[in-house]
Amino acid sequence: MDTSGNRFGKRLTIGILFLIGLVLFMPADSRAASLKIKMNGKTSNYRKTQSTVRYGTKKVLNKKFKGLTIKGTRMVPYVDVFKKGLKVKVKYKSSSKKLTMTKNGMKVTMTLGSKTAYVNGVKRKLPTAPVKVKYVKKKQTKILVPTKFLCDQFGFNYKASSSTITITDAMLLEYNDTIKKSSVIGKISYNDKENTLSSMPVIKLGSTVYIPAEETFKKIVGIEYSYDAGLETLTLKNEATRATVELQMNQNSCKVNGVTKTLSTPMYMIKRKDKNKNVLCVPAKTVCKYLGYSYEWNKTKSVVSIHDVVYFDWKAENAPAPDGITNYITEAKAVYNRDMNCISFTFKGSDAAIMSQASVVRDGQVVTVTIPAASQYCMDKFSFSKFVNILDKFEVVEDGSGNVVFQMTGLNSTDFAFSSQDGTLILNIMSQFTGKDALKIMKPSGLTITDVTNQDLYQSNTFKLFIRGNHIDFLNANPIIVSSDVISDVSYELGADGNTVITVKTTKLQGYKIYNKPDSFVVTVGNPREIYKNIVVLDAGHGGYDNGASHKGTKEKDLNFKIIYTLMKDYFSSNAPDTKVYWTRTSDVFITLANRAAFASKVGADLFISLHMNSASNSSANGTEVYYSPSNNSARFSGITSKSMATMFKNNLVSNLGMNNRGVKSAGFYVIKRNTVPAVLIELGFLSGSSDYSKLTSQTFQKNSAKVIYDTINQLFETYPTGR
Repeated sequence: MDTSGNRFGKRLTIGILFLIGLVLFMPADSRAASLKIKMNGKTSNYRKTQSTVRYGTKKVLNKKFKGLTIKGTRMVPYVDVFKKGLKVKVKYKSSSKKLTMTKNGMKVTMTLGSKTAYVNGVKRKLPTAPVKVKYVKKKQTKILVPTKFLCDQFGFNYKASSSTITITDAMLLEYNDTIKKSSVIGKISYNDKENTLSSMPVIKLGSTVYIPAEETFKKIVGIEYSYDAGLETLTLKNEATRATVELQMNQNSCKVNGVTKTLSTPMYMIKRKDKNKNVLCVPAKTVCKYLGYSYEWNKTKSVVSIHDVVYFDWKAENAPAPDGITNYITEAKAVYNRDMNCISFTFKGSDAAIMSQASVVRDGQVVTVTIPAASQYCMDKFSFSKFVNILDKFEVVEDGSGNVVFQMTGLNSTDFAFSSQDGTLILNIMSQFTGKDALKIMKPSGLTITDVTNQDLYQSNTFKLFIRGNHIDFLNANPIIVSSDVISDVSYELGADGNTVITVKTTKLQGYKIYNKPDSFVVTVGNPREIYKNIVVLDAGHGGYDNGASHKGTKEKDLNFKIIYTLMKDYFSSNAPDTKVYWTRTSDVFITLANRAAFASKVGADLFISLHMNSASNSSANGTEVYYSPSNNSARFSGITSKSMATMFKNNLVSNLGMNNRGVKSAGFYVIKRNTVPAVLIELGFLSGSSDYSKLTSQTFQKNSAKVIYDTINQLFETYPTGR
């Protein structure tokens, strides 16, 4: 039989494979598309990185004339990128080969072929000299300039990937004879109303957030503002909190009501280079604190949130001495309680017996407090109307019969809780709870919210409250008030430990929070996503007859369960948590993969985390790896993806537990592929591993693992807020 044809076919196949091998093992730059250029009088085939440029979302340098990497520096045509794209003013003199570029008060002069540049007259060294490059095929010559250097001078953010340069706006600032760039260009939210700043945006210098003093405190917040340019001193007065803050330029201290206090960083006069305008700026957090405001920095949205903590704090200047006949009301105070989202009023009288007879009623949007006859309001301020969200105004009325009447008018319907003790009346005004699901438990004397714990038995649509001590007789005399269609049964009994147990059954799975009121414990109930800011499903892999991996008598299912449930449940057991955790299993039972994945949708979860232990035939395999599914990797709230979630877990587990880094990997595991939310599967370590086994079976390591997972969950929601 003639086999010459077969021999030829084999030789051809070998030749093709050889060529493929050559291509595969060529250096990366050699495989890049060749570009014929002429530079410094020499023509060559350029095979290094070619860059396109984006300014924000707009492409300013396309495929026709890409940027080049010359001597390790990304260089781009100045006309295309800086003149046309970034609107930098440019002049080029061919006779002297000088290129002058101006923007934001910055002037940069460069010369072709020279590494010496001048920035506002100051000599600077360039990483690579500007150069003329002819794109031979296009028959055009471009002058290329160092991209990052110029972005830094003109106040742009620069970021380079493998083939793309991304340029975004920043803020170029000058203070204390230095020029710096702030990548933060933010806004201010005051009492939940967002404001765009015209003088200077919120900026960041180092790790400190700065705000423009005059526009913030005089125009937006509306407190007394005084700046002495000669002495370079700023005085801010908040009448409501009785706080006066005095700041001196460039000093790391200030005076609060005459007492010297520390500042994190000084007050500066900062020049915006783009507007050539000086603006007085103060460190936001410490100044707000000293003035009596709450402060919060939202890094994701670049928003500083300032909120009144004290609306007013009035005291009688010349109150009569107590005479045993007249109840003199000498103090009135209104503060905002962020935790309870309520406005809390305190009224102080001289006669405790009369104050205890005060009555409080609600009529639609108005809550009225009536303090009985023989009372006299001793202050000279009678109204306040700078509330936000909950209340429209507060007024004091003396009706002529000796009664003193306080009226709080809500923006909408309001609810209240009040108490009177030792001559002081405390009244909390909150938005009316409009949901159907609520119950109220009168508070036994001497108890606070710290005496209450809870257990969520969501598998059976039940939750329990545990109140310290025996209060069965008290509950018999003060029945629990139920206002809910979804609560099917409420019962109480004395537990074996002598504490009172209240059991609440619902017709479907519900979320709940327990709040402390002066006279009661109030429980709000509703669908989980209506109740909780963040929701996570934690999945202990395997269970029941499914042991998972085993080694030396240790079963994977037990380790998974101990770390992610037994050791973590106390982290999420508060009475009113922001982050709610649901576990796919809370005992040693078998649950199908389909039910595990579907559980996230059932509880309205935001994230799904499954914990496993690895195993291999070779004991040399050790380390942590975290999996995500490419089929479930689309961006969700705040841009979070399964992959970004997996990366954060991998980084934290490896760095904090000292595990070998086996990386982030993709796979089609059912619980992460078929999930409805960003999902990861953690292989914490190898039960079969020579070094991992002793770690995984160590109680200290297990506790540390639970803590790292808990901390990472919090970090995820801080980095990617759900927006609820």
